[in-house]
Amino acid sequence: MRRSLALVLALLLSPVLALAQPVAAPEGTPGGTPPASSPPAETPSETPTAGSEPAAASQPERAEDPSGSPSGSPSGSGAQGSTGSAPAAAATPPAPASRGLDLADLVSQSLVLHGYFRTRAELFHNFAIGWDDPRLLSTVEGAYAGSLWPWVRNPENGLRNLCSTDPPPRGTMRVPASCSNNSQTSANMRFRLNPEIHITDSIRVLAQIDILDNLILGSTPQGYYTNGLASPWAPITGFASTQVAPNQYNSYASSIAVSRAWAEVTHPSLGQLRFGRMPSHWGLGILANAGNGIDSDYQSHADRIMYAAAVRSLGLFFAAMWDFASTGASSMNPIHEPGQGQPYDLAQLDDVHQWNIAIGRRLDPAEVRLRLARGDVVWNGGFYGVYRYQTLSGESYNANAGQDQRLATDSYGTAALLRRDARAFIGDLWFQLLGPSFRFELESAVIYGATSIDRAGMSDGGRRYDILQFGGALEFEYRLMNNRLALEFRSGFATGDSDLEGLTFQTGLLAPRRASATSLSLFRFHPDYRVDMILWRQVMKQVSGAYYFRPGISYAFVDHPGADRFWGRASVIWSRASEFVQTRGNAADLGLEGDVELTYQSNFRHTNPGEPPAPGFFASLQYGVMFPMAGLGPRDEERQEGQDYRGFSFSTAHSLRGLLGVMF
Repeated sequence: MRRSLALVLALLLSPVLALAQPVAAPEGTPGGTPPASSPPAETPSETPTAGSEPAAASQPERAEDPSGSPSGSPSGSGAQGSTGSAPAAAATPPAPASRGLDLADLVSQSLVLHGYFRTRAELFHNFAIGWDDPRLLSTVEGAYAGSLWPWVRNPENGLRNLCSTDPPPRGTMRVPASCSNNSQTSANMRFRLNPEIHITDSIRVLAQIDILDNLILGSTPQGYYTNGLASPWAPITGFASTQVAPNQYNSYASSIAVSRAWAEVTHPSLGQLRFGRMPSHWGLGILANAGNGIDSDYQSHADRIMYAAAVRSLGLFFAAMWDFASTGASSMNPIHEPGQGQPYDLAQLDDVHQWNIAIGRRLDPAEVRLRLARGDVVWNGGFYGVYRYQTLSGESYNANAGQDQRLATDSYGTAALLRRDARAFIGDLWFQLLGPSFRFELESAVIYGATSIDRAGMSDGGRRYDILQFGGALEFEYRLMNNRLALEFRSGFATGDSDLEGLTFQTGLLAPRRASATSLSLFRFHPDYRVDMILWRQVMKQVSGAYYFRPGISYAFVDHPGADRFWGRASVIWSRASEFVQTRGNAADLGLEGDVELTYQSNFRHTNPGEPPAPGFFASLQYGVMFPMAGLGPRDEERQEGQDYRGFSFSTAHSLRGLLGVMF
């Protein structure tokens, strides 16, 4: 199969791979130059990360000499005859000349494919937690919108003109039924490719390509078009007989998305240079998270030029990075040379400039395994620092990208640019302690700076806000019974903001703020740092303005290292708001959630956060239940007799998930 894939890709990649073509040895020499081998699979590509070091140049493997003796022929002179005299030697055909690898072999040895295919099915029940009660929606104008609950509710509730429990009129085909439905179901898929092209032992190009990325199954049927057109084959989707590839007419996402592409050049003594759009990961992933897991949905990408070096004998690493966080408006537009030429950044003061450093200690995974096998304790850790600033801001001008920007220079320089003067210092400390039977890991980050958050059309008048945000996460596990049983504890904290209304990621910097507000203190975890199944993962999308405690236990029913592993996990998560006045109910308690899962994985191996999973088959069944608490509901005075929310009661939320995947 690999050779078949190589044949397909040969024509596409032949110009690049020609650089790696070995030169055939002249006649009479043992053989051609051996092909470069792939670097070790455990070499991580997502940096900056506390878990990654510059990829070492791999050693070439000795290629077998293709010009050996023909099968069945004796070596040396011919066999001696019965008379004892040596007969005349038979003419020996000349050895065939050594040849270089053909293109298909070259592609198969220079191209390495990693990635996965996954399909997920999910059931969400009562995720509106009571805010979509039909009685409430019919009596209180804007009740759901005013709940500050970010979940998009099921629109079937309250469709009285289409559904009714009353008997239908005579002669109609309507079935008497209520459309009230508190459940939502969905299934999606993703095919992710992470190709690596190894030009030489020390030069490679990497990318990430998503095909049908999180495509909702059944979302692009024949006859469905977002522009309102009808298909002659299926004028209504009830007659659809097939699915159609996502395109600009039936979907907001394309069928293929290239989210990363970067190159790495490694020198065994001087270090490594990386450049392009690459993954970014550090520590546990609460600030920068590569999102490489098979169940991941969010990632940190960085347009970056990076230099990294390591002292492998000591486990020390250092990296310096220049990030292009945002360049503002460019000369690219749909009128002039679409897809041609070289667009450029129009202005400089609206750029977000960012520089990063990472320094710390992390031993090679093989060295860690060796020391743990001896009973030693291993520590890793480091510091990740970021400085960014922006003088002017041109978001309002970017919204007009469909115009010819070459003719709008004057308006861009006067009306569309705003004074931003944004400054931020970000420091992130990560520490890990590993023992034969335990793991303790801690990450804490602080963001300090100042900015104005006004936009064109806002009446803030360029008000300045001080920024001081803090967040941290802790993970601990203790393993028993030959590592089959694990006692787990996780906790995290993110500062809140008493001047904000709501905890969700949608509020952000431009959320409704109190008139006296002078600071921004809401810290938000990276959304791919998962702590539960319902509140923070699905509804709020990320931990923000809250703290949580999560004790848990896991047990491996089948545990064969490097082979099959089947395990179960159960955990309880108690979440509270850091600033109680920030919640809808002006109460700190947010909810109590219980999650359980059963998971099977073939070819299992332990990986660090940010590292890709091991190749194999993956299957998981998960269930979660959340009991909402006072902070997520109306205030006490709003529930009194005669008030709008009298009689309000919470609904318990449930989630059921299934995941099937193949990793390679």
